[in-house]
Amino acid sequence: MDGLVSHFDGLRMDGRIDLPTSSITVVSHTHGRERREERGIDRRELQETGVVYVTDETMRHEITSWRMQDAPDEAPPLHAGGAGGGTSHVVVVVDCSGSMRKDDVPGYPTRTAAVYDCLARNLVEPQLRVGGGGMEVSLIEMSDGATVLLERSPVDQQLMDFLKRRAKSNARYHGNYLPALDAALDLLAGDAARQTQLFLVFLSDGAPSDHNKMACRHGCIVWQPCEGEGVAANGRPKLQTCPAAKGCRYAVRQQVQEQCVQRIKKLGDLLGRDRVYIGTVAFGPPSEEYTVLAAMAAALPRNSFQKLGLSAGCLRTAFTSLTSSLTTMRTDAGGSRPGLTLRTDIGKKGQRQAYEESHHIKDGVGWDVYCGVLCQKKQRYDLGLGEMVNEPFTDSPLVENWRRAYPDKMQRGVAHAKLKFGEGAERAVYQCCEVVSVDGGLTAHCIGPRLVAKSTRFSQHLDDADFHRVFCRTQGEAEELAQLFNRRLQLGPEWQVHFLSCCVYTIKVHKYDRGMTDLLVEQELEGKFTKNNNAGGVTKAASGGKEALRRGMGAIAEEDEEEDEADVESSARMRVVEHVPQCFSHFTYNVAQGKKLVCDLQGVWNAVDGFMMTDPVIHHGSGTKRNGATDKGPAGMAAFFSTHVCNALCRRLGLPPGPQR
Repeated sequence: MDGLVSHFDGLRMDGRIDLPTSSITVVSHTHGRERREERGIDRRELQETGVVYVTDETMRHEITSWRMQDAPDEAPPLHAGGAGGGTSHVVVVVDCSGSMRKDDVPGYPTRTAAVYDCLARNLVEPQLRVGGGGMEVSLIEMSDGATVLLERSPVDQQLMDFLKRRAKSNARYHGNYLPALDAALDLLAGDAARQTQLFLVFLSDGAPSDHNKMACRHGCIVWQPCEGEGVAANGRPKLQTCPAAKGCRYAVRQQVQEQCVQRIKKLGDLLGRDRVYIGTVAFGPPSEEYTVLAAMAAALPRNSFQKLGLSAGCLRTAFTSLTSSLTTMRTDAGGSRPGLTLRTDIGKKGQRQAYEESHHIKDGVGWDVYCGVLCQKKQRYDLGLGEMVNEPFTDSPLVENWRRAYPDKMQRGVAHAKLKFGEGAERAVYQCCEVVSVDGGLTAHCIGPRLVAKSTRFSQHLDDADFHRVFCRTQGEAEELAQLFNRRLQLGPEWQVHFLSCCVYTIKVHKYDRGMTDLLVEQELEGKFTKNNNAGGVTKAASGGKEALRRGMGAIAEEDEEEDEADVESSARMRVVEHVPQCFSHFTYNVAQGKKLVCDLQGVWNAVDGFMMTDPVIHHGSGTKRNGATDKGPAGMAAFFSTHVCNALCRRLGLPPGPQR
């Protein structure tokens, strides 16, 4: 290598005396330029002290370069706010790869400077003006690896000053997403037992670079240059080719995307899918590829993906929007019920189990079975009577067979999995089924459809008979409005809106104060679960753009193939069907004469059943929180209409505009 390295104090070649670098003329090549851009080295600096560059054997063609003391700026001591006393924890990941040193953002010397200035002024400063709002901030810088610069810093002037100083930091190397996501996961894992609301902001100016050093499934590192093969037509070094199969480069990049998405889903599984807000921000040239950022956002129901270009104004707006989402999320979580205590008897997350009707289960082996006197009653909410009424257990030929065979021993009841498979802001979710037993509940057989049971996450709700009753009434009122909407719309089944019916089972559990507790149970939804809008009205389409519309209905977008006419027609129809939830929310406000608005619409869709929804929010015009902590009253209605844009279905139904803020 001595013959290939030009040192700042002279060029040393085999058997020759040192020559000053000023006597060497180097021709810039694409690969060399890219490496200099990553490391923030101007071509003129190749002649200066402290920079090493490598050429080919002719001493003419630049291959790569680096600074002799190319180490990151010394990070300040971590803010040990690890006591976790805040009400919300915001983790910000900032891309600090070499491309962030470019000076293509008007008004700023670098992209990095623009990001940190807007982060300080438009995300942190608004919280500082209201006393911090109980917010804690962690900061991760992403390049080849991930560096945690702040951990649970309170929102104060010291934080503002630090972020502004980071505007002068040196961006370098590649932008690897996976180490940064791992660092974020480690930081947020500490919030599992706390009642904080969690917010992840992930900002990058391009696609991840993790694929560069990843091997394909055949063991070949297909994104690395192939030594001795020269350069391709585009001026870049030729890459290694997998001898076993074609398409390995694409497969490796897809693997990176899948691993990024899986890490976001892991956050939701660990901490609660409705508890974590993921906001991804694409701050780079429009020509860059941002598919991974969009897919990461779509992995959780509370999300936004914003593609901004290189406009500081758009970046400020994006951070302002994220601040608004953070405020809404904290309000949704807090409601009118502060000081709730998380239950300590809810176990860890488990895998879903495969079971069908007649499946044999054992009490205590993956399942908890409640039969006979242990299952006190099954009830549903009757909208006409305005109260809970008894509901019979599911009947089937299998039940009749057991009844005839064991008339004195057969008992009915309910069973749920011992481990939850999901968790929301207020409830843990378990697999569930009705059962029949002939041995006093030691074993049982599943009866009827697959169900899910929702149990409160908070100790105070274990003895609150109204907690599940309000849910049942709210969902029943939403279904009543959905039936009216379907009749008014007069379109096919794929346009229909339905809300699941739900029941409450009261079971004996001696460890609780009243010796029993309630399980909220509804049928398990099959298909791709999608959150179509949230309690503030923000739609999936608004946060993710046209591609999110396609993904939201489970569509598959082909990358490099042209759509035929049938595909175009199907895609257009699908996008129109996507308007249904937003129109339905608008319709409920109009038909209820401003007294109700149903939103936070989530569930599955298929062309046979239409939209099957669960767990809606109803904002009530009285402002009395009639429908629980998530009922924001007139303020919630105003929030919906501040983001709602009337679509073709709204016009079909003749819906007038909502109230103006």
